[in-house]
Amino acid sequence: MSVKRFFYLFLSVLILTAWTGCGTPSEVRRKQSQAVELENKGADFFQQGQYLRSLGYYQRALRGYESIDHREGVARTLNHMGTVFQATGRIHTALEYYQRSLAIHSDLGNDAGMSLNLNNIGSATLSLGKPQAALEFLQKSLAMEEKRGDLKGQAVRWNNIGLAYRQLGQYDRAMECYIRAKGLNEKSGNLAGIADNLNNMGAIYESRKDWTRALEAYRGALETDKKRENSLGISTGLANLGRLYEKMGEKEKALDHYLRAWRVNESLGLKERILYDLEQIASLYEALGNPQEAEKFRKRSRELSPSSK
Repeated sequence: MSVKRFFYLFLSVLILTAWTGCGTPSEVRRKQSQAVELENKGADFFQQGQYLRSLGYYQRALRGYESIDHREGVARTLNHMGTVFQATGRIHTALEYYQRSLAIHSDLGNDAGMSLNLNNIGSATLSLGKPQAALEFLQKSLAMEEKRGDLKGQAVRWNNIGLAYRQLGQYDRAMECYIRAKGLNEKSGNLAGIADNLNNMGAIYESRKDWTRALEAYRGALETDKKRENSLGISTGLANLGRLYEKMGEKEKALDHYLRAWRVNESLGLKERILYDLEQIASLYEALGNPQEAEKFRKRSRELSPSSK
């Protein structure tokens, strides 16, 4: 082979190597970046309670991760989609997605991912009214979080274990779990977790007709959600207080809180919550001797309700 021919052959190989080395990884990075962006948008809409929009972004993110065989991204997005299905009441579908995510995380040896999946499977199982089965998943997840030393993760598991005990009617054990979760959340500065714990503690106090402690817990949860500007949490806190005031016989205070919850839910576009608020508001106006206002809100409810169309 002549020197000249060898030179051109070498140059061709060099050009091919440069094109392959720079072009393909660059395309992979671009697709991964796009998938991450879509995933983040899905998370934003989920936090806002816009579940259908959230699911759409997660589906696009999943396709992006699959197109480059990014297994961790696929597993993570499958889990996200499971949370959307669970939030919209499609519990069996949620479980399927959690299990698919768990299989990938197990294959990758990702303990954090596996723990998250087990926690979510436990939560979904609890939604199906199977607290004993849920406890098995939640306790496995808790053990993994304790091994990892993740305080926030431990708090989430303790809170969910408390929900399982509450469903089993073991209220004292449930309260112990909530208090333990709250302590861990305070250590890690997790305001969202603290608000959740306080709402759950309030529910137990409410069931015991311990109105003073229930009020304290629900108010604490509401103020915590206001600090973190969590509109969904604010609407939950207002509705909890509205229900409690109604049980205490303070109908005007109850009405005020339901009206405030309704306005927040209107701004979020949360149809099921809006319908619930409208029903409570109409009932309270009726009880307070104002049937005209009651009918206005019943009319709003009929216009919004699917059964009226």
